[in-house]
Amino acid sequence: MRTTVRYKEGDLVQITRQGTYTLCRALRSHPPYLRECPVEDIEVQSHPPHQYKEIFENIEGKMGLVVYVRENRLEQPLGYRVLIEGHEVFCKSKVAEKYFRLVRAQGDESRRLSEVQNS
Repeated sequence: MRTTVRYKEGDLVQITRQGTYTLCRALRSHPPYLRECPVEDIEVQSHPPHQYKEIFENIEGKMGLVVYVRENRLEQPLGYRVLIEGHEVFCKSKVAEKYFRLVRAQGDESRRLSEVQNS
């Protein structure tokens, strides 16, 4: 049985790359959410580049703070509200498992950021 990563409120996470995909923030949606997007370095543009930049913002490598965990009746995480650069966005738990890496947990009182932990 595969164990799932469960993030808690107050956890600091870093957005990473998974193969040729990373996370982008949808700029024109309400409420704002995160979406998987191809990595800019190897992406094949089918639309003019300025249109893509107006719709999605690449957030690879940025830090986020988990501010809310939405759970089902079995107390399993369905998704997370994450604060990234002053914008609160929603991310499904399956997507978070792939692209979030824990940097610092809520109970870490040392106040020093450790290296990103590998899952």
